[in-house]
Amino acid sequence: MAIPHVRRTQEERTAETRGKLLDAVIRSVLDVGYAATTTRRVTEIAGVSQGAQTHHFPYRVDLFGAAIERLAEQQIREIATKARRLPTDAGGRAGALLDLLWEHFSSPMFTIFVKLWIAAADDAELYERLVPVEREMRRQITHHAQDLGGDLIRVTGWEARLGLALSTMRGLALTQAFEPRAQPGRDPWPAVRDELERLLRSSAAA
Repeated sequence: MAIPHVRRTQEERTAETRGKLLDAVIRSVLDVGYAATTTRRVTEIAGVSQGAQTHHFPYRVDLFGAAIERLAEQQIREIATKARRLPTDAGGRAGALLDLLWEHFSSPMFTIFVKLWIAAADDAELYERLVPVEREMRRQITHHAQDLGGDLIRVTGWEARLGLALSTMRGLALTQAFEPRAQPGRDPWPAVRDELERLLRSSAAA
């Protein structure tokens, strides 16, 4: 029995082409950085024509802006989904929450964000595209604060402690990803996690 051919709509074809291009941008930035990620390289990775790329993203900065927006949306959605499955008790939730957030900071997404922010220091157009993405990510994290913190958010000082934990993880992730070292050392996360868990759990006992 022949399988009937299902014709895709123009909207579906457009979404597929855009998705290929944006995924190619992320892959290229991760591999070779911002400066070396040319539109030609992106189209070659995506397997689409230069004309198609220009049609969907006339300027290079549009391509990068859309790619980082897509990546941020995916990451926020994933964090929010996983947060709903965290332990409900405050003590158990603290450690699980830290592991979830560290998964984000130690992911390729964080590396890509940092590479683009560094490039944006000398690129005003890129900077203007990244600022609203960063603001939206902060807004979304605030929006999902209850899913993230659970019972912990009812304790005075919770937001300040979480902010300190996030800053610590961000600094550790930067060190791990970009600090030159002759050879890999011992993973510092377990020890840092213990300290941060005590910090968050102390709020539960306050």
